[in-house]
Amino acid sequence: MQLYEHTLPSILRGVDVTARALPLVPELKLFLLPDDYPTYNLGAEDYQRLMENPPYWAYCWGGGQALARWLLNNKRVLAGRRVVDFGAGSGVAGIAAALAGAAEVVAVDIDRDALQVCAANARLNSVQIRTESHYVPSPQSLMLAADVCYECDGFETVICHLQAGGDLLVAESRLRNLSDRWPKLTKTAEFRIRTYPDLDESERYDRVDVYSTLNV
Repeated sequence: MQLYEHTLPSILRGVDVTARALPLVPELKLFLLPDDYPTYNLGAEDYQRLMENPPYWAYCWGGGQALARWLLNNKRVLAGRRVVDFGAGSGVAGIAAALAGAAEVVAVDIDRDALQVCAANARLNSVQIRTESHYVPSPQSLMLAADVCYECDGFETVICHLQAGGDLLVAESRLRNLSDRWPKLTKTAEFRIRTYPDLDESERYDRVDVYSTLNV
């Protein structure tokens, strides 16, 4: 675990992240890019940096918002649980779990900037979370996985957690029919929400399906 200072990572010169309430989860705020950041006149160096190493934590992806909304709507499943927010990004799902009453929340991400922002976002919402750069297997934990299964590394880690007997909540805007692939998962909700700020992606990604191994 590492604790971070209140300063936020720099993204682009002249572009600052600001605390913003979420469209689907207005009771929660995150430090995110402004809506008009694409209109800034970016130099070649900044543009290359943005393309080669995009700050995933500076957006709230549809899967994260949907999972956060589901958790706050189903607080009873968090009572006494240790929660791992895997591929945490901004930490939205883990922060929602903490707000919903989880006993302990660990945000896991390989991006140290993301972990720094997770800690800042947790403070912004007056909750406590721990941060880790690597997932440590913990079958007793409830893993939160929002829009990470479409990538090979995320998929493999989620499968390992599931095979070890751990509980799982998955929110996906990229993959469909996960119950056909993983019979232990049951679809429990469907949301329509865009990434915030809007990345102007295809509308087919607006649908987010939430799956769970929990009895809800």
